[in-house]
Amino acid sequence: MFIFNQKGKDAFTLAEVLITLGIIGIVAAMTLPVLIQNYKKKEATTRLKKFYSSMSQAIMLSENDNGPSAEWNKEPISKKDDVYDNESNRNSALLFFNKYLKPYIKYIKIDENPLELQDETGQSPHINVSLSDGVEMQVRNGSCTDLIVDINGKKLPNKQGRDKFYFVICPSDKAVIECGGNKNWCSYCTNCNTRASAKSMCISSASLCTRLLMMDGWEFKEDYPYKL
Repeated sequence: MFIFNQKGKDAFTLAEVLITLGIIGIVAAMTLPVLIQNYKKKEATTRLKKFYSSMSQAIMLSENDNGPSAEWNKEPISKKDDVYDNESNRNSALLFFNKYLKPYIKYIKIDENPLELQDETGQSPHINVSLSDGVEMQVRNGSCTDLIVDINGKKLPNKQGRDKFYFVICPSDKAVIECGGNKNWCSYCTNCNTRASAKSMCISSASLCTRLLMMDGWEFKEDYPYKL
């Protein structure tokens, strides 16, 4: 007759359990940052694609009502004593936004003089638009109309090339310089006609990285210069 002997039952010792847990912890510590980084990249790619697609659609709808965007009325840059005039340029950006973009996008709030951007005189250079999907968009009157997009809203890091990306809507006389070719709605990067030049400009200034991402289908490749 077979008699089961509990005393002879196999079991892990405490030392073996601790060693196993230690190995699992080391593997997790090595792989978790990579997984988090990959997740951030995919999320950023999705948000950038959505913004570009939505804004392209809004511009197309606006063109049906207001004519070609290259011919939209954009006020020239205003300066006082050769210094960028925040108040005047902000008002120009607001007029442009209200006429050409506001009716065609989904937004929650428009801040016409954002407190966090104000200078010592209480004047911000941009307006700020909170979009319905959580994206924050600054609209600025430059050589073109600048759209500076924070894809995760007010969450950190709030830095160019990481969660803030630069787009422009250019009048016809600026489009070739800023966008290249025949486009006038594009990612901002002057003279970035090849991927190599776009990457070089991205390295020199994070505000120019949007063109590199656009060339890469909005994906953050392994050689992208900045960590999200």
